[in-house]
Amino acid sequence: TIAMILKNKNKVTEAVKGSASLKAMRLTKIGEGPVSDMEKLLMTWIEDQTQKHIPLSTIMIMAKAKSLFAMLKEKAGPDYDVEFTASSRWFKLFKNHYSLHNVKVSGESVSADVKAAEEFLETLDKLIVEENYLPEQIFNMDETSLFWKWMPERTFIHKEAKSMPGFKAFKDRITVLLGGNVAGYKLKPFVIWHSENPRAFKHISKHTLPVYYRSNKKSWMTQLLFQDALLNCYASKMEKYCLENNIPFKILLIVDNAPGHPPFIGDLHPNIKAVFLPPNTTSLIQPMDQGVIAAFKAYYLRRTFAQAIAATEEDTDAILEGLQHL
Repeated sequence: TIAMILKNKNKVTEAVKGSASLKAMRLTKIGEGPVSDMEKLLMTWIEDQTQKHIPLSTIMIMAKAKSLFAMLKEKAGPDYDVEFTASSRWFKLFKNHYSLHNVKVSGESVSADVKAAEEFLETLDKLIVEENYLPEQIFNMDETSLFWKWMPERTFIHKEAKSMPGFKAFKDRITVLLGGNVAGYKLKPFVIWHSENPRAFKHISKHTLPVYYRSNKKSWMTQLLFQDALLNCYASKMEKYCLENNIPFKILLIVDNAPGHPPFIGDLHPNIKAVFLPPNTTSLIQPMDQGVIAAFKAYYLRRTFAQAIAATEEDTDAILEGLQHL
């Protein structure tokens, strides 16, 4: 490889010069006007959030960038036709230009039993073959805690700042039970909170909600609540789904052995057979834990932070005026 490069060094040199010249022209063009002003405002906003000990995720920064650019483009007038999408490439250049780096706010590790997971999968495969279960008949359900006032675990700060002071996270949470089958059918989420009649439901009927709502003093999943979810919410939906797909109403339900899951789940309904995952294998083979719960929380955070960014837009003019005085 080195010999080929040395042999063609003139061609390589010319190619590099042309590429560098083109890149310089492109950056010069893009770095002018609202884009450049937006990045300056964005960096001012990031520093302000850092001083307030508010962690920032990539999604939050990109959303703020697009919002700032839209405002500046509107002020620039109809003649300015440059589009800005806050791409990952732009973010990488922006991060390098302003010397931002990503630091972890908090973290937690979990151990898993790999051998038990492998043995269980073999047993489950045999059961599916012997009982002739179809993908539409194999369901999985799992609950997760959602700290709905949660802040990102990582944030972007200037490289000169080695760390960021910690903050006290809000502990208010809800429990969400998610479920679906192998074929991709999604069950309606089952939500548990401590308030029986939340203030937000004052003029809303619980029957019109996009979730099943129940209350519990500690917002935990209990055996009674799980039994309620399976018998009063999901069994009829599963039966209707099977009838619509012209398949027998015969369900294989895969759940973990959490305290909130009754050990007698298989006896609750004649058409539902329950199989429990071995201890410490959830992170490895729990279907809901293989991206479903993570995707659900990611969408929730994206929507929540988008609303939070919109709520801070009223401060944008003040930041812009301050920047103009610099």
